[in-house]
Amino acid sequence: MISSAIDSTGDLIVSIVNLVVVRYSDVAPDADHNYGHDKIEGLGAMFEGGFVFAAGVFIIFETVRRFSVGATSSHSTLGIATMVPVVALTLATVIYLRRVSRATGSLVVKADAMHYATDVAVNLGVFVTLVIVRFTGWHFVDSIVSGGIALYMLWSSLQIVREGFDIVMDKSLDLETVTQLTHIIRACAKIVSFHDFKTRAGKVPFVDFHVVVRPDATAQEVHDVYLELEDQMRQVAGPNTRVLMHTEPMGAPMALATSISR
Repeated sequence: MISSAIDSTGDLIVSIVNLVVVRYSDVAPDADHNYGHDKIEGLGAMFEGGFVFAAGVFIIFETVRRFSVGATSSHSTLGIATMVPVVALTLATVIYLRRVSRATGSLVVKADAMHYATDVAVNLGVFVTLVIVRFTGWHFVDSIVSGGIALYMLWSSLQIVREGFDIVMDKSLDLETVTQLTHIIRACAKIVSFHDFKTRAGKVPFVDFHVVVRPDATAQEVHDVYLELEDQMRQVAGPNTRVLMHTEPMGAPMALATSISR
């Protein structure tokens, strides 16, 4: 119960921080931040992961202390009655956050959903522990489950921190998505070749590449190609994807060329 209470207190603090982060990430681009403010979500996710990690370390410390002094649990019946609605509410929160995360692409909301998913496991563990203690009197189970909960929190927090770090460091889109995007370019008959292909993951994904076209291609034709590629790429990488295409006439100097084979 103490483990769950500590984690829930942390949830309140983290949720307040996440509210500020999500609101700031939606601020429109300005003179100082031409590409927007969405990367703050990476920092928010790292903060959330760090907070969960610290809570896990504290729970391990408290578990060892209580076990060493032989502390026992009490009022298990009241605890059982308390945990039933807590588990139900936490599960409903996870379902809602995952739905919002898929709709918005927000890393902070995704991290929050992952965080609350660990809470479901935490609360279920507490519930099972209280039941065991209530009917067997094996108080040592409390320390064992608390330690397991803490280790699970440490592991989950590291996943959250890693995702936030990837956003801050401009990690590329996953390999499967990149493969689909490059296939879209190769399938375009009006493009001779492409090179310098780069992507960036995040709430607003970026796809940046250079294409080589026929020297006699008109500006209208190139623009139509761009619109066609942008539409197809957004279907793969998400509707908020920023597609940046630089066009070069065939025969101009270029680096890292990738020929298209048909």
